[in-house]
Amino acid sequence: MVVRINDLVGNGISGILQKWVNYGRGWRHRWFLLQDGVLSYYKIHGPDKVVINPETEKGFKVIGDESMLIISSNRNSLHSQHQLKAFCEIQLKVSTIRESRSDDKRFSIFTGTKTLHLKAETREDRVAWLEALHAVKDMFPRMSISELMAPVDNLAISTEKLRHRLMQEGVSEAAIQDSEQIMRSEYAALQNQLLLLKQKQLALIDNLRHLEVMHRSNRLIK
Repeated sequence: MVVRINDLVGNGISGILQKWVNYGRGWRHRWFLLQDGVLSYYKIHGPDKVVINPETEKGFKVIGDESMLIISSNRNSLHSQHQLKAFCEIQLKVSTIRESRSDDKRFSIFTGTKTLHLKAETREDRVAWLEALHAVKDMFPRMSISELMAPVDNLAISTEKLRHRLMQEGVSEAAIQDSEQIMRSEYAALQNQLLLLKQKQLALIDNLRHLEVMHRSNRLIK
């Protein structure tokens, strides 16, 4: 049976998860959204809480019975969107997802610079969240250096537009060819600069992941 990404995440995932804050405050409920490769969360209590209702979650796949109860309890709310800025946003493509070995409701997400310790309301909810998170993360395969260095196919189209415009102005063929060559050279230089920046970015991400793994290699998520 082939499971499609839309079967798992639809237009997005939302629902209640408990987030570990610190030893003084312990676990706190937060409303999580997974959309376009980004996991974000909002407070649902206090002055900075976000109002969750059927309108705000329209089109989302909601995980958990408690999540559905919160939505139903705010059915008559006039709010129609998440008005407040998310307290945290995590890009899944640069994150590592790990489930707890000792608690079937818990899992963690590591970014290399930040760690989220999370707990679902039930074991089934954790399974649903992990399936969705892994499915979304798998949509962002790491590009190889050869792929990054591949020539851009639409470069000829860009020079054709330039050629057409210069011909309209009565520019000679020799001058047009010189202009095309200059444009290609400038583009190649820019492409090389972008490639170097991308290589540095990938190296930094790999180093951060390596440090995270080294730091936690002998520890279990309890």
